[in-house]
Amino acid sequence: NILSELNMKKVSFSILVTQQKDHNGELKLTPNGSDKVEFMISTNIGEPLKPLCKIVSGGEVSRIMLALKTILAELDNIPVLIFDEIDTGISGITAQIVAEKLHHISKSHQVICITHLPQIASMAGVHFMIDKESEDDMTKTIVKELDWNNRLFELGRLLGGDVTEITLKHAEEMINKAHKKVKAIN
Repeated sequence: NILSELNMKKVSFSILVTQQKDHNGELKLTPNGSDKVEFMISTNIGEPLKPLCKIVSGGEVSRIMLALKTILAELDNIPVLIFDEIDTGISGITAQIVAEKLHHISKSHQVICITHLPQIASMAGVHFMIDKESEDDMTKTIVKELDWNNRLFELGRLLGGDVTEITLKHAEEMINKAHKKVKAIN
């Protein structure tokens, strides 16, 4: 299952659908219908299913959203998927797994991903920098496609804050490894 692929190996997931009733026990109709839909999850073996909105961490929410968007995109034939900070609460190997999953999705969909994780940014086919500038009581958002050197610099900045010769070498290594993975996957 997709959650297992996203490093949530012991998770149980269910969707609970109940009909809403009014105070007289009659079917309650609202502009959104009469059904109440609740995602239920257990992230650890031996724990009962509980409402997702009450128990999951930021990293778990990120991976669940990635899983749901992936499934829905295939069912609804959605051509473009936007992931805004899908990296919330994840790092290390889980970030690499999410990056590879995003690449897999990009084979059949246009993927736009806003991220602060170098593992995810290094897998990008094209890398843009989004920046805000304030001048004369106005704020402008600037989107700029990065060439190789600027991409190395930005990835180095994500890796270490201060860009040094070492962070630039690490950034180059990450991008080269990502390109090798992409070739191996394709």
